[in-house]
Amino acid sequence: MTIAREGLPNIFSVMFVAAVLLGVGYGISSLVLITLGYIGAAITVLCFFFFREPQFEVVCEDGQILSTADGTVIVVDDSVPEDLDGYSTRVSIFLSIFDVHVNRIPAGGKIESVRFVPGKWHSAFRPKASTENQHSEIELVTPHGRIHFRQIVGSVARRVVFDLEPGREVTAGERFGVMRFGSRMDHFFPPNVDVLVKKGDKVKGGRTVIGEFRS
Repeated sequence: MTIAREGLPNIFSVMFVAAVLLGVGYGISSLVLITLGYIGAAITVLCFFFFREPQFEVVCEDGQILSTADGTVIVVDDSVPEDLDGYSTRVSIFLSIFDVHVNRIPAGGKIESVRFVPGKWHSAFRPKASTENQHSEIELVTPHGRIHFRQIVGSVARRVVFDLEPGREVTAGERFGVMRFGSRMDHFFPPNVDVLVKKGDKVKGGRTVIGEFRS
């Protein structure tokens, strides 16, 4: 188990504040500062837990589509934005603060486009979060067809982070970013994809097969 590099600034910031509060608190015998320091230490431990990054071997057969995130499937439907021509199915995954927030590439191929869209912070469960909240838009071209996926912030998460650019060759299960705190990931598939999950299923990023291209 390692720690996601994107979370290190958060961890060190909270750790520093906690250390200062404890040092000053014990120095002047301030119960208030000491208490705040221990609260900060507890938050530091929680940050380590939140930004954990499990290490595992990716197993993905030709034509399979992996989940891009850990979490719970909250939507499987045909609600596709009008600007996404050629797509017919949406699979949405909700990430609670207890889920791993490192994100993974769903299938091998080439990144065609990447876009960051500023927005609001509705609860990730709400339907309008998919289009109105701050999010990324990533278009992936695979040998079997296209996949579109989006990192979407929730009411707690306030930032999506991704390390992708157009033209980059990627592999299934490869890490590409992280979402800070509770969030949502939307996947959009073309008609030749069979969805293999249903609402309520628990999935793991880079490990759970959520769809498969038909031959």
